[in-house]
Amino acid sequence: MLHLLFDPLCGWCYGAAPALSALKANSRLQWQLHPTGLFSHPQAMNAEMASYFWSNDQRIAQMTGQEFSQAYKEQILADLDTPFDSSASTLAYYLISQAVPDQSVDVLHRVQQLRYAKGTQDTAAFIELTVEFGLDAEQFAQDFAAGWPKELRAITQKAQALMQENGLRGVPTLLLQKGEQLSVVPSALMYQDPQDLIDFVAKQHPLHS
Repeated sequence: MLHLLFDPLCGWCYGAAPALSALKANSRLQWQLHPTGLFSHPQAMNAEMASYFWSNDQRIAQMTGQEFSQAYKEQILADLDTPFDSSASTLAYYLISQAVPDQSVDVLHRVQQLRYAKGTQDTAAFIELTVEFGLDAEQFAQDFAAGWPKELRAITQKAQALMQENGLRGVPTLLLQKGEQLSVVPSALMYQDPQDLIDFVAKQHPLHS
């Protein structure tokens, strides 16, 4: 089994998406995604933070080919009145992925694309995404408006405990489970040729295919 620890507002998590998608397509291992809630506590934005994010994002784009659009720069990063907070994106991911668990990796990437490629993270965009995955828009809107359920809070707490138990500090972190043993997949493999990641997991877990 593969475990992915992430936060949807982590640019490096978004950058890892192509390699993770390729691994999912070329492996029969089960996946369990763990939203950590790392950035789910509102932080005030300022120009210095926005500039740092954009500079870092350009580095990620060069390494992975992922799109960090002008819409994201102008509508997200330049909006200094809106706190940096992954609560809404994490909730949207949770609600959709609960309905289509086999597509969790794809759901995460689509949620990330709203921010980084489309330059939006409003409720209407999340509702539209919900429909793409075949969910009932009205029910999603009600659940989304209700805020984080206790189940999501428990999931993020468990993810944070998993990080502490294994001495992990950042996201994304990909863990490979064999039996009861967990091993960390080198993070660099998520930002180079996806085949390198596929080959690494195949060697570590020969029954992957």
